[in-house]
Amino acid sequence: MLNETAQLDTVIIGGGITGLYTCYQLRQQKGPNHKIALFEASDRFGGRIETVEMDGFLAEFGPMRFEKKGQPLLMQLIQTLGLETCYFPPYTPATNLEALFDLEKDEGHISHGHPFNALELLSLGILRILQQSGGDLNNPRDTHHWEWWATLDEPFYHQVRSELTFNGIPLHKMGFWNALSEVLSHNALKKIIEYGTFYHLIHQNPNAAEWINFWLRGLHPGDELVGIRQGTEALITELTQTLASPQYASVRLYKNHCLSAIHQGGNDQLRLVLKTSHHESVTVRTRHLILAIPQSPLKKLLPFFPDAISRIIDAVIPIPLMKCFFVTKKPWWNAATKPQTRASSIPARELHYYYREEQDEKRGMVMVYGDAPSMNYWKFFVTNEPHQKAEINQNERLIEQYLKYLTPHPGNIHPKERIAQTQAITCFGIRDWSREPFEAGCHIWKPGIQAEQSIAMLASFGLADSPAKGNIHICGEAYSDFQGFIEGGLRSALGVIPHIQ
Repeated sequence: MLNETAQLDTVIIGGGITGLYTCYQLRQQKGPNHKIALFEASDRFGGRIETVEMDGFLAEFGPMRFEKKGQPLLMQLIQTLGLETCYFPPYTPATNLEALFDLEKDEGHISHGHPFNALELLSLGILRILQQSGGDLNNPRDTHHWEWWATLDEPFYHQVRSELTFNGIPLHKMGFWNALSEVLSHNALKKIIEYGTFYHLIHQNPNAAEWINFWLRGLHPGDELVGIRQGTEALITELTQTLASPQYASVRLYKNHCLSAIHQGGNDQLRLVLKTSHHESVTVRTRHLILAIPQSPLKKLLPFFPDAISRIIDAVIPIPLMKCFFVTKKPWWNAATKPQTRASSIPARELHYYYREEQDEKRGMVMVYGDAPSMNYWKFFVTNEPHQKAEINQNERLIEQYLKYLTPHPGNIHPKERIAQTQAITCFGIRDWSREPFEAGCHIWKPGIQAEQSIAMLASFGLADSPAKGNIHICGEAYSDFQGFIEGGLRSALGVIPHIQ
């Protein structure tokens, strides 16, 4: 039971991966005498990590792929928790004819009949902005580009973020769309926007420095993508079991407690008011408060923060994402089917295929992954409000979408085949991350923001009426220098812990 008179050293708000990792690291670094309580608003730990077993497949409704070399904190955590990584396909472009673009013809050169795919166009745009590879800036396939790209590391990403300019303007002050439009034609950009089977986010026009760094890491020739063999949610399962063990007696984890008010009390204590799922108020006192939550719930706390902190909280763009999964006994694909096959023929950003055989029985799973605008097509099929977890086998109209887009011959399906394909679906599900309480699958800094300076300000500050106290700390993927990935949350967690006395 929660003792309201207890004097806590640190309270952590948010039971996602960042909050749990912060709790774990804080206990490791501060020892057993440091009293910690973690509060999660919902009835489950994990936040945007959600793995669901679907007829023998693991469906990752949240994070699913990670850079093996570029995300060392996550790889170390996976190893510490006794988990294993597994192969995940690299970022893959659509290669059907309409997805290709003749850049030579577009730019007034003699066409040699070698059109580029959307991922090559994006890569070339970044190479032209940076002007550092020493390769042919009319040809993204020039090996000089990739030899240079293979040398890139964290010091270079820091340079992109804090020093590099384009046409005399610091990259962090430019929008990614604006910068690309200086080096690629509008027609080339339209091809990336329409046919890019990857998260280019051009229409959101994010911070050019941050999104260039995202892709410098993502396409690094010396790295590879991996998943977690036991499912990404195994991170949460193992961490919560560790933190609930007798060795961690100074740590307490609570669900169904939502922070509603923060006040500065006497003796350098913060007084926190939390609401339970039964609408009861609970008051706790702590020396430090760590807010390991994304932008949407942080906005509800803005009245308690100084204006400078509120401006930083507003300085990221929430990126809504959604996923659908279908499991069938009649897959037309097999283990060799590449991601993005048919991606240009369905409202989606990405398609991924999974396959297995057991004796004479086949099973296949397909994942439909979307951002705006395609996700607006699929979110219509979400039925629950509030939408607090993946909806499995609920709205059968989703099966109609499988028949429309994902059967062997969707444009000309015979009535008997339609019945057979419908009956072959054994499981289906959808998750829309644009709904409360997250309102985003990931976040990215707006143009004009110097991320490292903003992160440093969020790492330690006080309430609006006591800004010098330095007893409140914000961390998480949304306000990190590695957005879109768990690694960002882990990095930001390690950034706030030194401020905990």
